[in-house]
Amino acid sequence: MTDILQKRLIAIDILRGLIIVLMALDHTRDFWGAAGFNPTDLSQTTPAWFFTRWVTHFCAPLFVFLTGVSAMLYSQKLESKAQLRNYLLSRGLWLIVLEIAVINLSWQVGYSFTFVQVIWVLGMSMVILSGLIYLPKRWILALTLPFLLLHNAIDDNAVAAALGSADWLWKILHMSHGITLDSINHRIIVVYPLIPWFSVMALGYVIGELFLKPQPQRQKTLLLIGSGMVLAFIVLRATGLYGDSSVYQSQDTVLFSILSFINTTKYPASLQFILMTIGPGLILLALLDKVNVEGKIYPALHWLKVFGSVPLFFYLIHVPVINASAHLYTWLRYGEAVNFFGGISAAPEGYEPSLLLAFIAWAGLVALLYYPCKQFGLLKRRSNNLILSYL
Repeated sequence: MTDILQKRLIAIDILRGLIIVLMALDHTRDFWGAAGFNPTDLSQTTPAWFFTRWVTHFCAPLFVFLTGVSAMLYSQKLESKAQLRNYLLSRGLWLIVLEIAVINLSWQVGYSFTFVQVIWVLGMSMVILSGLIYLPKRWILALTLPFLLLHNAIDDNAVAAALGSADWLWKILHMSHGITLDSINHRIIVVYPLIPWFSVMALGYVIGELFLKPQPQRQKTLLLIGSGMVLAFIVLRATGLYGDSSVYQSQDTVLFSILSFINTTKYPASLQFILMTIGPGLILLALLDKVNVEGKIYPALHWLKVFGSVPLFFYLIHVPVINASAHLYTWLRYGEAVNFFGGISAAPEGYEPSLLLAFIAWAGLVALLYYPCKQFGLLKRRSNNLILSYL
């Protein structure tokens, strides 16, 4: 990969590092600040709880999108489409295995049930993208964008009813729902159904070609697309015409009216949700690209690049660390180790949710994982080991 292209990747790594750190905040809150209510439920939440959850909404969309961008840029160092296909296919299947076999264990400390979320949908989207890369970019958009733009018009219950005993297929594709496997008495929870996430990755793959363009052109285009998405979100949300199952409703205060306006549906991800998150992300990516090229504030952002260059490694180790540390903390304070993955019902007597505690634990987590991530990044760049390339 040329030095020029490598420098353009720095902005992507910084943005990816930022969303990974924010993702860790959400997961830390799950174990260190279990509140017993949905932080985006306006009838129960406070602005602090709401924004702590809401800001992490940017993580999954941008992570999936940037994976598509990275796939496009990675193709520039390969000799054929077949190599890219094999990479996407093998890595995608590997992510699905990790989600089911490793990540489920790190969250639950067991296998009470199986849940599939962002790592699974990344893997499945990469598998789909591996078959799309042979098409011209305009055909990739023509085949995938309709799923992103039109999926909110689908009546999930009607489709599931029409499929009958095969309704599990639609639950995987578009309903955040549980699937019961009666034969083995096991339940699968589909947190991230496949639609529209593979469309988001395909969009990232197509837009990733901008990073092959001269700096002014790519930055201008990123700003235009991002601003257009933000404007489309505002229009759709304000009018309530289309794009989300929840409708904006004016609240008693201006602040809560704003919360209602940005409180879009993530499961499954609505069109408004995607526009609300990807749009600002593209604007920020353009700005990061600009300051990186001009060298104004890059040194201050280097620590984010460290995390952004090893995203899967960070993901695999951060949940066990959060879970284990929360178990240790509750054991020391309450006399019993509690796994808050089971919800607030598992809380010991005297427990009170503390957002401040969650933030302190989050800061400690980020500081603790910085050095391992930095060393692993150095090791990965120096080594040609196949296993390391998949972490």
